[in-house]
This record gives sequence, C-alpha cells and structure tokens, in this order.
Amino acid sequence: MLADFEQSNIDLKHLANYGYIIKAIKGDELFTDIKIDSNYLSKLESQLTLFAESQKITKPLIQRRNGIIKHLRKILTNKFTNSKLSSFGSFESGLSLSNGDIDLCLEFDGESPKKVLNKIARMLNQDSMKNVKLITNAKVPIVKFIDSQSMIPVDISVNNSLSVYNTELLRRYCDVDPRVKPFILAIKYWARNRGVCEPTSGTFSSYAWTLIAINALQTMQDPVIPNLCTRDGTNVVEIDGKKYDVSMQDISKSKFVSKNNETVAELIMSFFSNLATNWPWNDFVISVREGSLITRKAKNWVHQKPKISNAIQDKKIMRLGKHSLPVEDPFDEIHDLSIVLDAEGVFEIRDEVLRAYSMLNESKNWETICEIKYPELVPESPQLDLFGDLRNMSESEIKTDLENLYSQLNIVEKSVSVRESERNDAIRMSKALRRNAELAKEQSVLSSELRPRRSQIDDAQSKRDSSNNNYIPVHLIEDELQRAYHNLTKQSETGIELSFEKEKALFSWFFELQSMHVHAKITREYHREFLRLVNKQEKSIEHIKDIKQEIVDVKSLGNFTEFDDLAKRLLIELNPLKKERRKLRREVGRLEAWLRKQKHTPSKKHKNRKSRTSRRKNDTNVKEIKNKVISGDSFSLQDLDLLLKNGGITSVNNQSSNNKQSNNQKTKKNKPTLQPHRGKRGKSSKNT
Repeated sequence: MLADFEQSNIDLKHLANYGYIIKAIKGDELFTDIKIDSNYLSKLESQLTLFAESQKITKPLIQRRNGIIKHLRKILTNKFTNSKLSSFGSFESGLSLSNGDIDLCLEFDGESPKKVLNKIARMLNQDSMKNVKLITNAKVPIVKFIDSQSMIPVDISVNNSLSVYNTELLRRYCDVDPRVKPFILAIKYWARNRGVCEPTSGTFSSYAWTLIAINALQTMQDPVIPNLCTRDGTNVVEIDGKKYDVSMQDISKSKFVSKNNETVAELIMSFFSNLATNWPWNDFVISVREGSLITRKAKNWVHQKPKISNAIQDKKIMRLGKHSLPVEDPFDEIHDLSIVLDAEGVFEIRDEVLRAYSMLNESKNWETICEIKYPELVPESPQLDLFGDLRNMSESEIKTDLENLYSQLNIVEKSVSVRESERNDAIRMSKALRRNAELAKEQSVLSSELRPRRSQIDDAQSKRDSSNNNYIPVHLIEDELQRAYHNLTKQSETGIELSFEKEKALFSWFFELQSMHVHAKITREYHREFLRLVNKQEKSIEHIKDIKQEIVDVKSLGNFTEFDDLAKRLLIELNPLKKERRKLRREVGRLEAWLRKQKHTPSKKHKNRKSRTSRRKNDTNVKEIKNKVISGDSFSLQDLDLLLKNGGITSVNNQSSNNKQSNNQKTKKNKPTLQPHRGKRGKSSKNT
C-alpha cells in the first residue's frame, strides 16, 4: 500500500504536516478497503450530480470570457505585429470549472518567448490587471493574471502550438462517455480546493490531473474509455523544428463499447482507492498515449537523484531528480509533467489522496472531502454583473460618487502631467549632455589626429619637393616614349634605314625616357599623398570648428547619467499614478454608463413604434421616387440607390400597371350600377 518514498527510513518528525501519511506508515486501521455502502453511493452520486450542474458554463460567463479574449487580442496583436492569439485548454475542451481560468496562446515569430512574456507582463500591469506573475522556469513559460473587472484568471503562453492538439484530444475523450466530464471535473475540483493543483507550489498542474484521471478510466478492470491516440502517422505536425504525431481516433468511427456500468460516484471511489492502495508511481508511468500504465524501465524514466525521501529531510535540496511521479504528455513523449514537483509537493499530494480515501471510507459528503485548504489558491467566483453594486443605489448617490471620482481623477491627472513634464525635461537634458559628451569625445579624437597628420604632411611635402627637381609631367614623357618607340620599330618607306649612330642615340634616349618616367610617377604619388593629407587636415579642422559651435555650455548642470537616473525615478513614480488614473477612468465610465442606461432605456412599445414609423417613412420615400420615375421627373443618385434596394426598375413598371388598374377600378366605382341586392334590403342606409 505504501509509496516507495514512505517505505524508506524517514524520520517522522519531518512529516509533521502530513498526518495521513504518518497513519499509513504506522499501519492505521483507517486504511482498509472501502466498504461499498449502496445508500452512501446513492447520496454521493446525487451530490456529484449537483456539483456537475453547478459547474456548467453559463451564457453570461461565456460572453464575459469572450470579451476578455477580444480585449487581449486587440492589445496584444497591436503590440506584436503578425501575431495570433487563440484560446485552448479546459475552456475549449469543456473541462473547465465555473471559476476556472482562460488559457491563451500567442503565436509570434521574432523574439524569444521569455522576452515576449516580459513585455506582455508590463502591458498587463499597465492595463490594471491583478496579480500579474511571470513564470519563466517552466517548460512552457507563462504569464498568470486576474482580470480586474470579472475576477477571471488568465494564463498566456507563447508559441505553445501543441496545446491545441492536446485540447482536441481531451474534448474527444469527453465525447466518448457522459461520465467522463463530471468525473474529471470532480477530480480537478478536489485537487484545486485541496491545494495540490498549483505547479508554482510544487504540485501537479490541472492538465496533469486531467491526464491522471483519463488514465484511471483507461486502466480500470472494465475500461470506461479507449485509447484515442492512434500514432499511425496520419497527422504529423512540425513545431519549432520537431515533428509530433498528433493522430487521434475519430469518435464517430470508434467501435469501442464500455462494459463498465459504474456510476460517477463509484468511479470516484475506485480512483482514490487505487491511487491510495496501489500507488502507481512506484514502478509505472502514467501514459494516456499508451492507454495504460507503462513500466519506468520500458520508458527509461527511473527516478533520478535527489530522491523524494532524501529531499524532504534535507531542506538544502531545492529540486527533485527527474521523473519523481512521471506523467507522460500524450504527444510530446519526452515531456514529463512531474518536472514541476518538489518534495513537499509530492508529500502534499500523497497526504491528500490518503485523506480523500479515508473520508470516502467514512462516508463523508463531497463538499467536506473537497473543503478548501488554501483560500488564496482558489479563484473568486466570476463577477459577471458590471453594475451589480449600483443596482440598489439611488441616482443622487451615484452622482455624488461620480463627483468624488472626478475630483480624485483631477488630482491624479495633475500629478501625472507634472511628472511627465519633469521626465521629458530630464530626458531632453540627458540627450543634450550625452550629445555634448559624444561631441567632446569626437573633438578629442580629431584633435589627437591633427599633430601626427601635420608630421605626415611635412614628410610628404619634403619627399615631393626633393624629387621634384627637373620634374616633367608623366603624360609628356609617355607621349615622347611612344614617339621614340615608333621611330625605332617602323619600317622606312624609302628603303633607307637609320644609321648606326642615329639608332644608338635613339635607343639611348628611349632608355633615358623610361628612367624619367619612373621618377615622374614617384614624384606624382608624393604630390597626391601630400594633397590628400592636406585635404583631410583641413576637413578635420573645419569639423572641430563645427563641433565647438554645436556643443552647448551646460557643464555646470552635471552629467547625463544623473538625468537618466532622474528620468527612471520619475518613471517609477509615474507607473502607479497612471495605473490609478486608468482605474479611476474606468470607474467613471462605468458609473456614467449606468446613468445613461437608466435614463435612456426605451420600452419595447417605443422601440416597435420607432421601427414602424421608420419603416413607414422609408416606404413613403420609395413611393415618391417611383412616382418621379413614372412621371419622368429628375431624381438623385441617392434616390436611385434607395430604388435599387427596394425592387429596382421592374417595381416601377409594376407600380405603373397597378396604378392603371386602380384608376380603372376607381372609374368603375364612380359609374352608377343597377344591380339587384338580394337579402340586403334590410341593411340599406335608407332603412336604418
């Protein structure tokens, strides 16, 4: 019956907070097999039925949740371009408690999820959301918060795309059998109320408890539900470079028929009995993917050090080794949902399982079994009536409150305005001083280059001048070289060749020109380098002059870092003031909306009368336009548009023919007729 960590030599003084575990270790008689009492089972079934009814999601709650999602979608998609916000989790699968949270996923490419969540957390704080918490140490980082108006908790993750398929799988399991939904809701309700459904406190998540509950229904002697994970490769998706087989069975095509006829109460009994007396994690892994318990050895998920029993006795051990109470994710086979557990969380879970088992054995009521242990962990009931507190107040009281709010808002607005002005001045001064520092640094660099460059200029000038004796421009030497080369290589047209002396002199001149060409090129390079350095020096001097003119003489005001610090301090003061301003504005808007609602709520009769008069007026306008068309009068484009919306040109022709018929009928009525009226003589006006 004992869990493996209970069988080790634990000093019981470390388990003082876990009374039921101590009783189990000592072999207390309370932990015997549950005796099935038909009367108690019937009573428990009724209680669970009422509980399931109380957890139904009402239309106002759906509208309120959708309103929150719409609001968040607007502010987040405006901040993160090309992003998409979608809902998943228990609300979409149908497994949400009435005061459960909303799970949202923001799909966004560009920045890391942690950076995006940091920005989202700041935005939510600015939007006056309550209890904004950033959890980045989980496998899927999230931002948790509570909507300030409805008190509905919300979780936002980034690029958690696989969750959509997990949600669909859970929804299909709910559709298999009508007992599945109330059973899972009951387990989640118990886990949440007893404080073992909070990953940040070292216990399982709501999703993990859902998988544990589904696996319990799969592994009973007579299974209630089948394994819907087909893993046949019909639906493989790629997320962040990894492929996942998310194939699942279509319920409408399933041939599974459960032989299990137990009620929800009996299933609850079996769940806690098996979990208490046959602790599955001693040797197994919870696997909804396999539809069974698979051995730790087969999964290669042996509990690594530090072990649970060691961690509970050594407070220095902050984290457990991997796979303490392994629960496999159905589609991500390497993800173990027990990664969030700590030693105290494991003992808390075990103690609460034994407590529930003991109380069922003692025939306790469901609400007693699920009595709230940590009120701060249980969310408040959603506030769906925006004007609930105003309905019993008089108009004068509301107006008085409105005046007080306006006066408070005016004070806050002035404080915000003053601090914003001071902060903007500090930022401007910081920028000016920072620019001064940058200019001064640039001036120093330029000045440090002037003297070495002056030496380079003098050196280049000296080289140029020393090689400038008898300097002949390069292009003239090149022209002369071409002429000499031509004279040496051309054939004589007269047949008389150059004399040896003349040819010798011409060769000598050619070689001298080559020497002059090399010297002229060197001299030209020296001159060009000299001009380049002089030009650069002049530009640097001009730049320094410009910098001196641009630098503002504000050295007496201090350093730019001092103004940066001032701007930061003012921002810290501004944030709560802006938050208070948003809160006051919302409250002002709410009171004004209620007053407008009270003054301008038209009765149904008034609404009907208004619609009838507008319809009658519209019909009159259409008739007038048709008469214009028939008579040949001019009409506007607006008239044509109204005519096209009410039958078009064909209706005009019909009206003209109808008018002719009506005119004929009128003329016929005006003609005197002599016809017998049998049996109506007594009703003649003459006889009355």
